Amino acid sequence: MKRRSVYLLIATILAILVPSPGRFVYGVTLILELNILMLIGTLAISLVKKLKLEEINTLIVIIVIIGSTVMFRQIMIMLYPEIMLTLGFLVYLMPVSFFLIGYVFTNMDEPVNVRINRNMFHIMTFSVYALLFFLLRDIAGYGTFTFFGKNHQILEKVIINEQKIGFFSIFASIPGAMILSAILLFIHIYVRNQIAIYKRAEVKN
Repeated sequence: MKRRSVYLLIATILAILVPSPGRFVYGVTLILELNILMLIGTLAISLVKKLKLEEINTLIVIIVIIGSTVMFRQIMIMLYPEIMLTLGFLVYLMPVSFFLIGYVFTNMDEPVNVRINRNMFHIMTFSVYALLFFLLRDIAGYGTFTFFGKNHQILEKVIINEQKIGFFSIFASIPGAMILSAILLFIHIYVRNQIAIYKRAEVKN
């Protein structure tokens, strides 16, 4: 895994994932937003190039991404106001996350289908990491599983009695989130590196 990608991951984890509420439903919401913004940002870059507005492409793409964030937030407020109230300003950190900006504004001269495939691959692998992070925090830290429920409510299912959580309740805290993120990041990087090695071996053969 490239060093630049590792730095982008660490910056995003520390700025967004660790401070977020440790419930799965909040993680799904943030990751859904990040995936949407990645797709919109990648498409916006290509559209700006076709319109030959390269001189102000950064400004236009950022405006599009921020506008998409506001729209996403308004839709989620109508559907699940409690989630948006809890997440607060974290929703607005997504458009300026190092992970999003780092990939949206990279290799802008490549064909749009190549950029979409590459960027969405990166965001999907990060999504797996992030969702596992939130799922483990939810179950181990709180003993629950949370998801989108009916009638604009959050579904909460008790998996482990809170009296039996014991030491694992640390994962509900910020220090515990940092420990868990470090463990998962190590596993994530290891798996990505092994996949890269396997692909290089296939090419040589």
